[in-house]
Amino acid sequence: MLETLDLSHCLSKEAYQQQVEGLMLDLANLQRQCWQASIPVIVVLEGWAASGKGDYVRSLVEYMDPRGFIVHPVWPPTEQEQQFPFLRRFWLRLPPQGKVGIFYHSWYTRVLEDRLFDRIDPAQVPQTIQQINAFERQLHDDGAVIIKLWMHVSKEKLRKRLKKAAKDELHAWRIRPEDWQQAKHYNQYRQLAEEMLIYSSTGAAPWTLVEADCRRWASIKSLTTLTAALRSRLERAQLQQATTEPQLPAQTKLAPMEPDWLSKVDLTQKLSEVDYHRRLGEAQIDLLKLQRQLDRDRRPVLILFEGWDAAGKGGAIKRLTSQLDPRSFAVHPFSAPNTEEQQQHYLWRFWRRLPARGAIGIFDRSWYGRVLVERIEGFASDREWQRAYGEINEFEAQLVTADYILVKFWLHISADEQLQRFEERKDSPFKQYKLTDEDWRNREQWPLYEVAVNQMLQRTSTAIAPWTIVAGNDKRFARVQVLETVTQAIAAAL
Repeated sequence: MLETLDLSHCLSKEAYQQQVEGLMLDLANLQRQCWQASIPVIVVLEGWAASGKGDYVRSLVEYMDPRGFIVHPVWPPTEQEQQFPFLRRFWLRLPPQGKVGIFYHSWYTRVLEDRLFDRIDPAQVPQTIQQINAFERQLHDDGAVIIKLWMHVSKEKLRKRLKKAAKDELHAWRIRPEDWQQAKHYNQYRQLAEEMLIYSSTGAAPWTLVEADCRRWASIKSLTTLTAALRSRLERAQLQQATTEPQLPAQTKLAPMEPDWLSKVDLTQKLSEVDYHRRLGEAQIDLLKLQRQLDRDRRPVLILFEGWDAAGKGGAIKRLTSQLDPRSFAVHPFSAPNTEEQQQHYLWRFWRRLPARGAIGIFDRSWYGRVLVERIEGFASDREWQRAYGEINEFEAQLVTADYILVKFWLHISADEQLQRFEERKDSPFKQYKLTDEDWRNREQWPLYEVAVNQMLQRTSTAIAPWTIVAGNDKRFARVQVLETVTQAIAAAL
């Protein structure tokens, strides 16, 4: 592929000037249209050192509205960034709706330079490519346009440009030791690049190969690719706007062959007060000991709590954390996304709150809101919440692959028990704040939620991230089950 790429293409200065101004004006206009249409734009610049990536960025910056884009030069991850899955630092830098994010190098350094310099186990590369493809597909499906450019130069041109830059005091500082290694190991690096291009060029995010021996040719081809991609995305947005997506009828009953997970839960299970205090105390001490081991082994833990309103999530979390060292755990309650979060992919706000290595993160509500409240309330289209099952499974697989211990709870109670707890909250001056009009409205939609919960459990309880359904009618039983499940999961993983 790269070996046979024709690098002889070139443009005269006059031909370049004739084309570049029109392309730049098109780009400025398309940037405004993407902003008006709330389309995020992601530009990935990869390629050889001294292949013209910097020149291309400078030309973009000259014509684009600086309020609408940001350039992310990607360096090796910091010590803090190494505490998380490798894609997290890129999730946090994604442009919001209507903005342009330019990645000068990107997540592909993980399978290029890291591979060349033995900073990644070769056996991990296929899985890493798979994660990258899922990442890009999720962004594409959420409305982003992704333009990936590989700037290719010949071995001779690479060496010539590096030597020239090294002699120029204004540019010498840009030359990294890794750049010289690219020239030294040119054939090996080209082979790694070809594998990356083959396995990561997808329908959602294809690569464009740019012949960059001639800088003018490279600039025109890159600009042409970018403007064509933006124009195509805007046309697709207009078509989608003109097309009314049919809505699925609200499901109040499961289909005949769908399993009813909730109906199988024995809600009569109880614990005596004596057994409760004994088992609770033992589990809390066990968890405290495990917390120290987690810190020593640098293993992150993420515990998700989902469940019916008034099912006892808050009480379970309080008992879970009461004996822990507060310096290495954090509880994150999630409600409706704020204005900033609404401008991003729905998983973005959860990537931000992941616990670092050695810490415990507890999420009161989670990304499962996409297939529950957002589905029922119509905040997500049918297409969005249906594809979320696969996106969630991919996300959780990335966490487990990155050594996270993931524990997921659904706290289940009966409709009668929920009503009783609502009435108690209504009459208690200390608990009235917990009861909202939304709680009553959600209760009226119990059949819809019952279907959604069962389908969620069926589609997202995987071998590496299974659900634990907790019988919550008896609070003592539920709290002990939560604690013992967490300690067992951590002990097994360690």
